[in-house]
This record gives sequence, C-alpha cells and structure tokens, in this order.
Amino acid sequence: MIATVMRLAWTNLTRDRAALFLTFLVPLVFFSIFALIFGNLGGGGDGGPKALKVLVVDEDGTAISARFLATVAAQDGLEVTASAPGDDGGAGERWTRETALREVRRGGAAAAVVVRAGFGDSYGDFGATGAPLELIHDASNPLARYTVNGLLQAAAFQTSPGVLMERGLEALEDFGGGGLTQQQRVALGDVKSLISTVTAAGGGTGGGTGGAGSLVAAEVTAAHDEAGEGEEKKSPSMVAYYAAGIGVMFLLFSTVAAAGTLLEDQESGTLDRLLSSRLGMGELLRARWLFYSLLGALQVTLMFLWGALAFGLDLFTAKRLAGFALMVLVTGAAAAAFALLLATACKSRAQLGGVSTIVILVMSALGGSMVPRFVMPDFMDTLAKLTFNGWALDGFLKVFWYDDPAVGVAGGLVDLLPQVGVLAAAAAVFLWLARRLARRWETA
Repeated sequence: MIATVMRLAWTNLTRDRAALFLTFLVPLVFFSIFALIFGNLGGGGDGGPKALKVLVVDEDGTAISARFLATVAAQDGLEVTASAPGDDGGAGERWTRETALREVRRGGAAAAVVVRAGFGDSYGDFGATGAPLELIHDASNPLARYTVNGLLQAAAFQTSPGVLMERGLEALEDFGGGGLTQQQRVALGDVKSLISTVTAAGGGTGGGTGGAGSLVAAEVTAAHDEAGEGEEKKSPSMVAYYAAGIGVMFLLFSTVAAAGTLLEDQESGTLDRLLSSRLGMGELLRARWLFYSLLGALQVTLMFLWGALAFGLDLFTAKRLAGFALMVLVTGAAAAAFALLLATACKSRAQLGGVSTIVILVMSALGGSMVPRFVMPDFMDTLAKLTFNGWALDGFLKVFWYDDPAVGVAGGLVDLLPQVGVLAAAAAVFLWLARRLARRWETA
C-alpha cells in the first residue's frame, strides 16, 4: 500500500505542471541567476560584473596628468571617458567638473575623477599637502567609491616610476642630508631609462596597490551631497531603492491574486451570469483593470509613505511628489494589465498561483528587485530591460536617486518619459492580449 500511495502522489505531481516546475525547475533557475551574479565577482572577464563607467576631467593639463589618466583608462574593470557623446555619435565636449557631477548624479556614470591643477607638481612629492584628485561617486553603488579609489592608487604607482624614484631620492636628500655622487646620478639616469622602456613596453600596467598606502590623496564627494539651486543638501537613502524593489515585486503578487477572482467567478458560474446581462467582457475587463490599478497604486503609495514616516525617505518635495505620482499610476496600470493577462491565460486559480509565482520571482530576480543591478554582468543587466520590474525600478530610482538638479518639476517628468512610455505601452499590450484570451469565456 505504501508503494501505491507513493505512486499516486507522483502521478498527481506530474499532472500539475506548475507544481512540477516549482519543485524542480524554479530552484535551478534561481541558482543559475545568483550564480551568474555572484559567482564571478572576483574573477573579472566576460562573466564578471560590468565595468564601472568613470568620467575623467583634466584640470592640470600636464604630461604627468595625461599619463596618469591614460593609466587609469587601462585599468581592468573601468570604462573611462573624457568627453560627452556628440550629436553625431562621436566624442563631444570634454567633461568639466560641473557636467561630470551632473552626469554622475543622474545615473549616467558610476564615478568621476577630477585631476586638479597642480597634480603634476605634487605627483611623487611625499610631503605635499592637499588632495590633487577629487573622486565624485554615485552613493547608490557602494562598489564605486572603493573600487575606483583603489584603482586610482594603482594607476598612480604605475604612471611614472622614474619620477617617483627621482622625487623620492630628492626627499631623502632633504631629510637625510647630503646629495648623490656623480656616479650615483649616472646610475640613476640609467635606471630611469630602463624603467621608461619597460613601462612603454607594457610592463607597468598590471598589478595592484599591494600593501602600499595612498600615493595621491583623493577628496571623496558623493554626487548627491551637492545640492542644486533651491535644494537642500541631503543624500538620498537606500530606503528608496528597497521601497521600490520590494514594492514592485509585491505589487505584482497582490494584483495577480486579485485578478484570480475572474477564475473563481468562472468556476462558480458568476461569470456566465455577468455576461448574460448587459455587461460585456470588454467592459468587465476594463472595470477590473481600473480597480486593480488603483488598488496597486494605493499599495505602493503606502509603502513609500511608510518609508518616509518611519525611515526618513525624502519624499515630500514638489519634484519628487510629481514624479512619484506619475510612476505610481503607470506602474499600477501596467501591473494590473499583466495580472489580467495571466488570469485569462490560466484555466484555474491553482494554475494561476503556480505560474504567477514562477514568473514574478524570475522577473524580480532579473529586474533588480532582489539584487541591485550594478553587481550584475552586462548581459544580465540587458535582460533586466525585458522585465516589468526593471523598467518600474528604473523609473522610481530616477525620482529618488538620479534626479537632475538642473531641471524643475516639468523637466523631472520629461526625464521619466522612457520608463513611463514603456510601462504604458506594456499595459496596452497586456490588456489587448487579455481581451483576446478572454474570448473563450464568451463562446463557452
């Protein structure tokens, strides 16, 4: 009898495809996603995390500063640009500190490196004071500040070893007394020539900082710590990221659960009675979509209000409230349409529960609701653009993180047009597909 019961249990499991996928396929999918994200974080290469985009500004204009920035550009893990994109697709105007700061703040780059005037004179001067570099970073990416700063120190050691040796010996003369003999100076010249030859041949571009300390001091600035005109100097909180990521994921779960009442109405016969009245299927779907959209918008609003009241989320400014209201409405509308699509595609409430769980969890993992996308490899960051979560999260981050301080309320809404447009188009497509799938109930 035990074998019979086990065989019946296996038969029931294999007949329920959603349960079968949840048991065997979903764990493998999630293992693969997180292995791709975290498995190569320390290994680099094609499977590693995407390169950090870094903007460089040369205010010094010396041969040493140019050589230093060239060495920075050669560091693995950095994508360095000195100029903004031009209208023709080529290089445009060179970055200044102000334009680079704005680009980092709006999410166009992970960091910016400003080589200040006097860098060439202070390079290798171990007694120099002040910071010849400024590192402007995006505080929403905790990898940016420390990774770029470490690679800057590596580049500083690799830039001009001959200059470092010469100035180190000059410091030894100043503090140790006495100068070099003529033979020692000739030998020093030979060593400098050898170092220059090795460096030119590529022998000085590898390695890291090792155990050495900072060769060039860098003043670290969080891009959001510099307020725009009329703004309060205040860094945004990571609460905004988690409110958006978790809010969007649970928005999908709640709207799908609400849309499941369509299947319950079908199983109970309520749907047939509704359709036999003057109410048509199209009107029924529009009414349900409108209700689920408002319900979802209310849910997300409560999430952010709780974040503002309990965790200090900076919500109550005119610019953020306007952008937030627009994103909440379009996100709720798209989520409700997606929920109706899943409900009309499934044949039972149990099937909807299994299918929706798989789809929503996978989209949440890829779209950034579970893991920030800045740690994902490039190809996974591209895949996120195919998910509902990815576009919704990008829109909310534009409101709370990547707002351009140079634009007002209207400009902030214009910046959201790509995300709003995609989500609105997705809502229209989902509703159209749901209407076509719902025809089976009209012909039953």
